[in-house]
Amino acid sequence: MAGGSIMRWFDTHCHLNLLPAGSATEALRKADLAGVDKILVPGIAGSPPISEIASENIEIFYAWGIHPGFIDSAKFDFTAAAPWQSASRPIAIGECGLDRRLHISIEKQVMVFVRQVELAKLHNLPVIVHQVGYPARTLQILKSAALEAGFVIHSYSGSPEMAAEFVAIGGKISLSAACLRKPEKLQRLLAAVPLSALLLETDSPDMRLPDWPEKHNEPAALPEIAAAVARICGLSVENLAEVVYTNAVQFFKLPERDKQWTIVFIEPDC
Repeated sequence: MAGGSIMRWFDTHCHLNLLPAGSATEALRKADLAGVDKILVPGIAGSPPISEIASENIEIFYAWGIHPGFIDSAKFDFTAAAPWQSASRPIAIGECGLDRRLHISIEKQVMVFVRQVELAKLHNLPVIVHQVGYPARTLQILKSAALEAGFVIHSYSGSPEMAAEFVAIGGKISLSAACLRKPEKLQRLLAAVPLSALLLETDSPDMRLPDWPEKHNEPAALPEIAAAVARICGLSVENLAEVVYTNAVQFFKLPERDKQWTIVFIEPDC
């Protein structure tokens, strides 16, 4: 890379445990070569089984959550103060939320979502929100909760106006390859929210870039997603990389490792 600076990446939403059997190790190797330093694996039916997934150079974290699509099949007990199965504390609750595409009633979805938001508030953890088709209702639930640790709307592809409303109540907006389908809409989104509110993710193994050479999406695609976002934002990809990485580390309250990185100048906004 020009100037000797090193870009570091935090894939804030990657289902490593859902990659094809036996492919996680190779995916992590390629992610390391691409500069991915941290990966967050969200829960969809409780704590994800990531104990056997490891990388020497990449830190892997997890969240505990019940995805709305897994409400009827997941085993969970909201009467427990800490329902996660592992002795280690997750860094977030989610992914959880609402989805109009599901056969599960909205009333049941709301009940399970609210219980997880309450769990996050009890443990002062941020919430990773899955939101499809119910933006106003999601906004109201999160606004009423007044989460001190905040929340992130993952793989955001909604309106710029709604994104600004989420940010106004303490939310972050996480961008994946899904936002690249409509460049003009993304440009308006980036004008509506500050860079300090942005995170990046792959949502692997879903949300594959159109020209991604692999059959499934992987965390190694994150730099390419960022490059496309940076072009629309009008920033260099180096500056965007450092902004979103720092945003994620601070949002999830993670300590920095003793690792040598060359930090580039950060522009304050698009």
